[in-house]
Order: sequence, then structure tokens, then C-alpha cells
Amino acid sequence: MTRVGESVDPVVRCAPLAEGATTIDLHYLGRPGWIASALLEGEDGPALVDPGPATSLENLRAALAERGLAVTDLSALLLTHIHLDHAGATGSLVRENPALRVYVHERGARHLADPSRLLESARRIYRERMDELWGEFLPVPPSNLVALAGGETIAVAGRRIETAYTPGHASHHLSFLDTRTGIAFTGDIAGIRLGNRPFALPPGPPPDIDVEGWRASLAKLRAWAPQRLFVTHFGPADGVAAHLDELEARLLDWAERVRRSLDEDASDEARADRFTAAIAEELRHHLPPDDATAYFTNAGIRESWYGLARYWRTRGGGA
Repeated sequence: MTRVGESVDPVVRCAPLAEGATTIDLHYLGRPGWIASALLEGEDGPALVDPGPATSLENLRAALAERGLAVTDLSALLLTHIHLDHAGATGSLVRENPALRVYVHERGARHLADPSRLLESARRIYRERMDELWGEFLPVPPSNLVALAGGETIAVAGRRIETAYTPGHASHHLSFLDTRTGIAFTGDIAGIRLGNRPFALPPGPPPDIDVEGWRASLAKLRAWAPQRLFVTHFGPADGVAAHLDELEARLLDWAERVRRSLDEDASDEARADRFTAAIAEELRHHLPPDDATAYFTNAGIRESWYGLARYWRTRGGGA
């Protein structure tokens, strides 16, 4: 079994997902099994769900080539949200293929057209590693953008795609249901589940975490009754009902832990340290050592403390 962070030879970039659908492993920074894009093929040209960051563009091009495609063959990009690991390559792809339609939530569309505020915020987090981690984030011409509110049905790659507004992880988050295959493409709102392993956790970086909104979004996913989920981190996730129940329970547990930590006489750094250490111990208890390391290394658990702390503070809870 390939673990996150291991090199693979030969590189496996494409895996069947469903009829006319392929999982693309973007091998982000050389790490397999961390950022997935989905390729949908059909009439009207192929489409990608969450093309990933610009630092993975060469791997994306190579994966398309395995399917006999080039960037210029693509007809559409479907963005669950505009965080750099999901949408960073969008402007670069549009520059290469000016005919691309980019479907994005209306709250995110303006930041694709003018990414200056988005990049300023991200640079405060990633600092000198910004370019190394994410590469170029180019603006998208407004004429390429299709702004969605959620609730629309769109025609992409010869299929009907239902959309839902699913905030909680990000205030501009969308999910997409492919009515042909029954697969729901859920970005980060259905959490992180590496390699279809039986463990799901809720990524909660600042600034948009909203526990009530997240739970409402999970209810929308349940109402869709999808046959399968596709999470960007990473790939297909089976056992939908159990997955969503586990994720919601863990979200509530983490939120409560963070709320209690705000009553501690400690700095935020110390509070985040204790939370991170406790989750690391939980991962070691529930998962084999290599899997626990993969989740801990890649899932941004410390950032989730800060996101949930901000959530409570904006509601008047905690110091």
C-alpha cells in the first residue's frame, strides 16, 4: 500500500473512479495520495473538479496526457472553493486555455478575478514558503467565471451536475453531485479521508469555520443520498452515511475541546500545542503507525485549533 509521502516508481497518476470519471493524483510536492482532482469525460468536452495548486501543474498535465488529453481540451473547471490547494492553478489553466468556463461560488468569484486579498491573507500564514508551496496564483478574467449561489443544475461533460452551497469549512464552499454516477464531489466539507481508510477528520483552518453551518451542509449531503463521496484529500470515500456521521461527531468533539481550552490559563500557542498532541495520540490509537503519521503530517490539525478558536471567539466565547 502506498503511503502519503512515499515515492512511487512508476508514478501512478490516474485511477478509475466511475464510468467516464477518473481520479487524478496530483503528487503534490512529490507526495502521492494527498491532493486529488477528478476528471469527468463526456460530450461537450472534459472537465476537472478542483485542479489543485500551480505547483502541481506539470503532474496534472502528465495525468491528462495519460488520458490522451491536454489542457486545451478541457471545457470546464468546477471549484468546490478557492483555497490554494484546491484552486491555485485555475488562472494558469485559463491562460493556457482561454475558452475554459470556471464554475465557482459567487462569494469566491471576485477573489479569482482579483486575488490580491486572498494572496495577502495566505502570505501571512505561509510567509517565505508561499511560492514553494503553491506557486503562481493568476487572476481569472471575469468573462470565464460562472458564479453560482448553490442549488443550480449545470450541464458539464455531457452530464447533469447538481450544486449545493455547503459552507462550514469556507464561506464560499460548493459541493457537486454527478447525477450520472451518484458521486458527490465535496472538497473539504466532507472532511479528510486518506485512501478510503476508515477514519475521517474535519479540516478547520481560519477564518471561515462555522460549526452550525458545517452541520447544515452535512445534512444537505445526506439529503442527496450519494452513492459515493469524492474528497480532495484524498479521492473516493465509500460508506457515505457512516463517513458523514463520524465526521460530524469528530467536528463536534474538536469544537468542544477547543472551547474548553479557551478557559485554560495559557497562551494560544500552548493551547494549540496541547490540542495537537491530544489529536496525535488519538490518531496513534485508531490507526496503524504509517497512517497516523500521514494524517498528522498533512491534515493541518494545529491550524484547526486556531480556526475553531476563532469560531468561538466571534461568538463571544473564550478569552
